[in-house]
Amino acid sequence: MNRAAFSLIEVLVAMVIVSLITTTGMFAFKLALNQIDKQSSLTFNDAMQFAQLKNLFNATYFYTIEKKDPYNPNLFDYLYLFEKGDKEITFVSDAPIYSKKLSLINLKLENDTLLYKESAIYDTHNDYKHPSFKENTKTYELLTDIHDAKFSFEAPIDLPKDKTFTTNIPKLIILEFDKNEQHFKYIFAVKYNFYQLKRFLKSKRAVE
Repeated sequence: MNRAAFSLIEVLVAMVIVSLITTTGMFAFKLALNQIDKQSSLTFNDAMQFAQLKNLFNATYFYTIEKKDPYNPNLFDYLYLFEKGDKEITFVSDAPIYSKKLSLINLKLENDTLLYKESAIYDTHNDYKHPSFKENTKTYELLTDIHDAKFSFEAPIDLPKDKTFTTNIPKLIILEFDKNEQHFKYIFAVKYNFYQLKRFLKSKRAVE
C-alpha cells in the first residue's frame, strides 16, 4: 500500500511560507500596539490637562481686595480678584498646579499655546492686599499647538442679596480651541459654598 507523504522540499517551502506569514503578522501587530500606545498617551495627556484646569477653576478662591473710600477712610469697598478676557484670565486658586499654597494664577492664550504661571499670595515678596507676579515668575506651557483658542464665560455668581456687591466671577468658564483638525470645548465650573462666602463677607463688613 502506498502512503501519501510530503517531500523534504515541500516541508521546507511550507516552513518558509509560515515564517513569512508569522513575521508579517508580528510586524503588523507591533505597529498596531505602537499606535494604541500613542493614542493612549495622547488621551492620558489630554485628561491630565483637563484635570489640572478643572482643579484650578473648581478651587477658585473668592479673594477680596479692600479698597478705602477716598472721601471717607471709614468706608471700604471690596473687590473680588478675578480678571477675565477672551485671551487671558487672572484669579486666585486654592489648588495651584506646582505648589500647595493659595496662589495668584494667570492663564494666557498666546502663539497657539496656553501659558500658565502662579505666585503664592502670602510669600514674603508678595503684598497680600494687592498680589501680583514678579518679573521672573516662571511661565509654563500647559497646552500647545492649539489654534483659534479663546475663553468665554457664562452665568455670573449669585452673591448674597444683603448688599450690592459686584463680581466678575462666572459660574462657567469655557475654553475652546482646534487641535489636530478637531474642535475641543472644555467647560469648567466655579464652585463655592454660599454660606461660607456670606460669613466671610460679614467678617469683612461687606454685608450687614
